[in-house]
Amino acid sequence: MIVSFVLYSLVIGALIAAAAWLIEIASSRYGRSRRTVWFAGIAAALVLPPLATVLQPPVSRPATVFTQVNQAPVLNPAARATLRATENASLPGVTTLPLHRAVVLAWSIASAAFVAFHLIGAWRLRRRARHWRPSAVDSQEIAVSPDVGPAIYGWWRPRVVFPAWLLAAPLRTQRMALAHEREHLDARDPQLLAAATLLIALLPWNLPLLWMLRRFRFAMEVDCDARVLRAGADPTAYGLALLFVSERQARPLVATLALIERASQLERRIHIMVDIPRHRALVAGLCVALAGTCALAAAQIEAPARVDELPLKPVPSGEPVLRVGQSIERLLAAEYPELLEGKFEGLPVIVTLMNENFSIAKSATTNLPNAQTSVESDVFRVIGIPPEDVPYVAVSGIQLPQDPQKQVLAVYTERPAKPGERFVSHLFPDTRAIDRKIFERYFDEGTRNAMPTGHTPWVLLDRRGEVLRSGHERVAEGDFRKLLEGRFAGVRAQEITDTPLVDVNGNAMLDLAGEELHLLSVWLAAESPAPEN
Repeated sequence: MIVSFVLYSLVIGALIAAAAWLIEIASSRYGRSRRTVWFAGIAAALVLPPLATVLQPPVSRPATVFTQVNQAPVLNPAARATLRATENASLPGVTTLPLHRAVVLAWSIASAAFVAFHLIGAWRLRRRARHWRPSAVDSQEIAVSPDVGPAIYGWWRPRVVFPAWLLAAPLRTQRMALAHEREHLDARDPQLLAAATLLIALLPWNLPLLWMLRRFRFAMEVDCDARVLRAGADPTAYGLALLFVSERQARPLVATLALIERASQLERRIHIMVDIPRHRALVAGLCVALAGTCALAAAQIEAPARVDELPLKPVPSGEPVLRVGQSIERLLAAEYPELLEGKFEGLPVIVTLMNENFSIAKSATTNLPNAQTSVESDVFRVIGIPPEDVPYVAVSGIQLPQDPQKQVLAVYTERPAKPGERFVSHLFPDTRAIDRKIFERYFDEGTRNAMPTGHTPWVLLDRRGEVLRSGHERVAEGDFRKLLEGRFAGVRAQEITDTPLVDVNGNAMLDLAGEELHLLSVWLAAESPAPEN
């Protein structure tokens, strides 16, 4: 995306620069302002590429997430984990192509260097300006420097600066030089140049933009020459004044607008002053037509598509589940060895309250009928936690080493939040931002603002965490696996998470009845085919 945008900006910038050059030729035939053309070209080259890119329909492409997945040997591969939680661990990083990172880094360095160059130049000139003495020409205040000028110094509070040697020149030459610099001040050229320079700092690698900035500076000088002559200056005397200054002027400094910049520019400016345009209408018409062709070509170039990256939601079977499983294994071996030996009837359940460091604070055992497939929050009454205080229910199946057909259910949760606070898990990775992005992507604006009462939004994901199907309907969570497996032939679901949805401010999202919305995420098993319909 970044590389495509850079290339697109260069091409569009070149076409705009060519169009601006042609329009400058056309406008100059009728004595119109040149600087306006170039300032408009700079603004267009800066604004149009990002605007066209933003207006392009986004191309959905999920971003790969770095996540470490470790399978616990005691966990049943088909075990279900239902997490009713908003969690606080760091989000996994999103991959970025190395070339894109290099381009972004180079872009940042170039912008910083461009700004630093001009700031350092302005700072050095300001230090020198402290030693300039005040003076006047025709009762107009100026600053006198040893070798800087004639020029406009400063961008925010500009003033005219003359070199000391110019004060020894004939008064007529001084007046010509002062008239030129005063025209710069009256036209607010220093401010325009400052604005153009700062804007170009956003795209310092754009060579057409840098060329347009150079043309912009030259156009300012040509326009000033034209205004001085229109004010009544004698062209011969003014040209001689320009020659006099060019023979003695030092190289202009950063943060100044000088009367003369280079000998080649002086020759062109004098040629422009004495040139009498011929075939004005024909030349102007051809130039405008060619400029229109450049604009049409720029419009035909398709802007790079925005990649609307969506972080993949990691499968909840990594290190946190592994550490929980290891803690429960140790608990079974130490406190409930009979369960590991298979000495039980029905479906035994070990209920635990987990600490922040994955150790177990409380535990107890109970039994469920074999036909029961879901575990609700009231199971935590056996360890003294009322259902309304249970922040989430997590369930893992533990296979018995000597009899894989038999298993023990491990049900666990964490300490509830303090009164007035929202629960935040200390065991599992934070998926709030991912869940919010998934919800915003796959549920349109109308649905998000008016989710039917009792309906649960759900997404079906592959093992990478990419959403394959989505929907919302009224369904009991315990029956949701069967619902999806029956709807999509051959599909086998594995992990399930049920997470509350929050907005960017951390506030709960609500349905039409004012109830908190939860996102049900279901991951396919590794060997499961993708849904076909």
